[in-house]
Amino acid sequence: MSTLVNASNGPSESAGSNRPLSEVLSATFPPFDQRAKVVAPFDDESKRDAEFARKLNSMLLELILDFHAWSAARPAHETDKAADALEKEIKGLQNTEQEQEKTRQRLNEFITRIKLALAALTGLAS
Repeated sequence: MSTLVNASNGPSESAGSNRPLSEVLSATFPPFDQRAKVVAPFDDESKRDAEFARKLNSMLLELILDFHAWSAARPAHETDKAADALEKEIKGLQNTEQEQEKTRQRLNEFITRIKLALAALTGLAS
């Protein structure tokens, strides 16, 4: 029984050549290399995942430290800013008080002059 078989259905032979069935059945197929086809790509992907997790953890730690530094410094900054605003307001009040005191003194001097003028006028009238 010498039937011819198309080699494209068998092991690595050039397409289109016809071989006897007994030769096709006796041919050995190359063994499946699971290390190169499955294990190595899986190991590579696992290593990439581990490296990504390490970098992500490092970036998250840096972010947390930066956020902590910002949050710790923020109240001090706001306190300094509020203190500056209060000092400015106090200086403004002190300037206003000084101006009011000067105005009070001028008004007092004016009233004193008016009283003297009235006394002088009433003294002339008598």
